[in-house]
Amino acid sequence: MPLETINSTVQTSARPLFLTVLCVITFIGSIAGIIINSKGYINANAEVEKISSGKAKTQLKNLFSAGNTAIDEPVRIGHLNVENYKKYSIGCIASYILCLVGTILIFKLKRTGFYSFTLGTFFNLLTHFLLFGDHFGAMGISIVAAIAGFLFVILYGMNLKYMEEVEEEEDV
Repeated sequence: MPLETINSTVQTSARPLFLTVLCVITFIGSIAGIIINSKGYINANAEVEKISSGKAKTQLKNLFSAGNTAIDEPVRIGHLNVENYKKYSIGCIASYILCLVGTILIFKLKRTGFYSFTLGTFFNLLTHFLLFGDHFGAMGISIVAAIAGFLFVILYGMNLKYMEEVEEEEDV
């Protein structure tokens, strides 16, 4: 009796190096975002004081201030107060968790990870505008990180062809 060989096709799609590098960078950035915003939630009083008093590390705040305000004079920025800053920090933590989950799923080549990452990136940018309004100088480096997230959405979108669609099961 001849031995029959069963030819099974196992689909092992290799993750491109570029996608792996994007995932590693995003993983590190998401973890850093969670840690930084957790610290911001805990130190909300000091953060709000630093941003509104002009003692922030960024000089962009003074550049975008309306009128000629002195550095020692408190600046009213959007809806900036301690309670709203805590809500902002919680919103950012939630958005970074969405990005982290999305990154892990993208690393596993699941397309749903792309949607989770996109939602987290959009939610992150939205929380900036809800707190700071259009006062870009007060946002500092965090707005740069939020906008850079959209660059990553585009880069991940270019790699969607390597990610699996979710297969729906049919009930008969």
